[in-house]
Amino acid sequence: MKILHTSDWHLGRTLHGYSLIEDQAYMLDQLIEYMIQEKIELLIIAGDVYDKSLPNEEAVALFNQFISQVIGRLEIPTVIIAGNHDSNTRIHFGSELFASKHLYIVGECEKGYQQVTIEGSETIDVYLIPYMEPAYVREIAGDETIKRHDDAMRYLTRQIEKEKNDRATLLVVHAFVAGGDLSDSERRLCAVGTAEMVGADCFKPFTYTALGHLHKPQAIGSEHIRYSGSLLKYSISEANQPKCFVKLEIVDGQLTTLEEVSLKPKRDLKIVQGPIEAIVKAGAQLGEEERQDYVYAKIESKGTEDVVGLLKQIYPYTLGAEFVMNKTTSKDRESKQSEFEARKKKSLSELFIDFMDYVGETTFDEEETAYMGEVIKQIEEERK
Repeated sequence: MKILHTSDWHLGRTLHGYSLIEDQAYMLDQLIEYMIQEKIELLIIAGDVYDKSLPNEEAVALFNQFISQVIGRLEIPTVIIAGNHDSNTRIHFGSELFASKHLYIVGECEKGYQQVTIEGSETIDVYLIPYMEPAYVREIAGDETIKRHDDAMRYLTRQIEKEKNDRATLLVVHAFVAGGDLSDSERRLCAVGTAEMVGADCFKPFTYTALGHLHKPQAIGSEHIRYSGSLLKYSISEANQPKCFVKLEIVDGQLTTLEEVSLKPKRDLKIVQGPIEAIVKAGAQLGEEERQDYVYAKIESKGTEDVVGLLKQIYPYTLGAEFVMNKTTSKDRESKQSEFEARKKKSLSELFIDFMDYVGETTFDEEETAYMGEVIKQIEEERK
């Protein structure tokens, strides 16, 4: 059985103000052509279909168009789980009806996981574990010792091990597995100690574990425990990351083939670095297609007024620019120390607003700021 594993589409996402919906549609069109060409028998989407729990109309329309082709025209069985960016309830809507068409979407489940048997050239069991907080699993298990994501995942995988038989067994999970390589896109969501980490050894007993959440394609602990990575490059830190999906094949109940397959994006994301004059000169010598990529510049020269405006004359999809120095001077160190000291003096309310601005470019009016201050103050008092 030929299987395609993908995840972290983040439909509806923007990149430094640019909508990526056309770029995402371009990639999904290629994905469909690949599935036709390779005669894929099962599609796995391991979470974060959307970028927000309440996706915009364009994102929903694109997903609807894609799924309609895969299920309606190609009749390829598809399994999907909710990721931390998705709304579990919205993703789960209509799942019982869709199952009759071999579209299995799991956002909510009484046991914390759902089992699906897929029949084709092979018969395999797929266990779907949508993203959920440990408190939800603690309630399911009736076990007050379940407090971390690792506790929750170990409980769920132990339960699945008790159920599974001798057939090939695939696990589909959206989680932060310890040892995974992070990028800026998900680092801010995995920054609170090790509370969200899950041990890779949870997944060793299964034929293949299709992971979602981290944006870099990578195996964790073993070749059969893998992140497919995100559909596109979603942050500057991902500029040098390859983007792909995973093709696997199961023959006679055994995993026989694993292959990372890359697709060409509509626009790549690149970092250019050097003196501004050199960057502009090099860009002017490129072909028109190459200059349509998303570009972030690291400038190794003195400040130039409206450097982004200058760059956009060459690279119309310039994301931004920063001035960098090859060596850190004492003045730079003093500046960083001063910035650190200023941050230490900020209140929790100010730090929270800074964080929200970083995450979603959100602004707050005076009434909202005052309300947040009251909530934080109440939380602090309760913890005393």
